[in-house]
Amino acid sequence: MIDRSQAEQREPADELSLYCSLVGDAWRVHVRPAGVPRYLRAFFDMHYEAYPVLLDFDDLERHMSSNDAPYEKHVTKTASVELLAQGRAAEALAVWLSTAFSSGVRPGKR
Repeated sequence: MIDRSQAEQREPADELSLYCSLVGDAWRVHVRPAGVPRYLRAFFDMHYEAYPVLLDFDDLERHMSSNDAPYEKHVTKTASVELLAQGRAAEALAVWLSTAFSSGVRPGKR
């Protein structure tokens, strides 16, 4: 498990763009390949998709706010969520995502 302090010491992400779609009780997360920090790559398949992922967007808001990291969040008409962060905020988003991946229940991956 990569904790937030370890992840923050890795290479920075310049921009992180995520598209999260709800499938049942879990999220399918798509990431733009160019912005994926090395420590997150293992969580994505060859199509830069991760599923199932348990996400808590209230926790994301608290994390980004406590790191003074502005980001864009857009909820689509289909209830999917687009997230975009740049610079320091991209790194904060990547750290939050790594925590979500590491702490979430991932059926079939045990």
